[in-house]
Amino acid sequence: MRQLILTLFIVSSAFLFAQKATKLRVGERIPFSKVALFNTSNKLVNLDLPNGKNMTDRFVLVYFYSSSSTPKELIGFNNEIERILNKYQNNACKGASDIEYATICLEKDTAKWKTLLSQINFTKSKFSGKKNNYLAIGELKDKAVLAFKVTETPTLFLVNPKGRLYLETNSFQLLESTFQNICKVNSAYSTADISGKILGGEKSKMPLTDHKVYLIKSDVDTIKTTATDNYGDFVFKQIDTTQNLSIHIEQTTKVKNSPKVYLAKQTGEIVSEFIKNEKTGKFEYKLLNQDVIKLTELEDDDDITMKYKKFNATGKKDLTINENIYYELGKYAVLTESEIALDKVLVILNANPTVQLQVISHTDAQGDDASNLKLSEMRSNSVIDYLVKMGISKSRLNAIGKGESEIRNHCVNGVTCSDKEQEYNRRTEFKFIKN
Repeated sequence: MRQLILTLFIVSSAFLFAQKATKLRVGERIPFSKVALFNTSNKLVNLDLPNGKNMTDRFVLVYFYSSSSTPKELIGFNNEIERILNKYQNNACKGASDIEYATICLEKDTAKWKTLLSQINFTKSKFSGKKNNYLAIGELKDKAVLAFKVTETPTLFLVNPKGRLYLETNSFQLLESTFQNICKVNSAYSTADISGKILGGEKSKMPLTDHKVYLIKSDVDTIKTTATDNYGDFVFKQIDTTQNLSIHIEQTTKVKNSPKVYLAKQTGEIVSEFIKNEKTGKFEYKLLNQDVIKLTELEDDDDITMKYKKFNATGKKDLTINENIYYELGKYAVLTESEIALDKVLVILNANPTVQLQVISHTDAQGDDASNLKLSEMRSNSVIDYLVKMGISKSRLNAIGKGESEIRNHCVNGVTCSDKEQEYNRRTEFKFIKN
């Protein structure tokens, strides 16, 4: 299904160039290391590509797109790219720990390009690495277009640290599987940042602040020591995740008198309970492979289409999926960025005409309880209205608002929490029900 969605997008927005060009071949050295483009300050600058001499883990992904595509199409394509890049960059896997992202728009009108950048939020990137936006003002005859031998848009070119073309594609799945393979090839030397949160108390699960945390190798060697912050968060930088690892915490009166201590993700989602060693009295936890994946943010995050496809192949009667549906603060109107996720829901409902859908919205605990309940109801109704407008019968849809009644972590009224913890509670659930 996901591949089908991508194919439909490409058919609607791709255009073939008039010139006949011999494509760059995968594995070939890029015949240039710099190419001139206009940046957002209207200056002609060089797109700097790897040349094999410096920064051994540096990959550059170059995305060519046309201004003839709709803002929704461009936002959807860019969101998928940034999701994938965020998953693998910054030491997520050895061999591709330094990823840069460059977008190149084929448009001769500079003002139109800048307006488009504002509409599609390319300048407010969700990608945590280096990203630059460029303009190929010469369009079909632009030197950058000719240099890459671009034949259609959208097209992605991935240049590896040796300055060779590693991949040319317009498939999200192929881009992600490419990075997965890079990780596997370098798995023997895999490094990643391991981050988490320490919570104490069987019911309250309050953060242990300014508390020492130890990363132990093979139950013996302390390889890293850090301390939790005001939210109980900690991070161990650039850890070889192939080792036999465990986490121990400092023995203080705070934990000595606590019946339960928990290891959580920085969102507040519980990973596991620490085990108290009866001989030493220490709280410790041996990290399993799946725990390392969770704490390094490499966890599998199939989108709603893939999750439904897996569910549809089973005999289960219902499936609940959490999605990030974006709204302005305190408002309920569905944004263009959210329509992209809703269009995937639309495809599922059209392909399965007997399936019912519940849309369940939740808020965090910030603000007034009654106002949050009303806001969540209005947000669910906005989603329903969008789906009805797109042709889905209202009889198949049910809007539910739960406000702050189902907080997933310890961030209830009166508790100070981080932005990550609050965000974990703000969610929209789609419950698909088979008849």
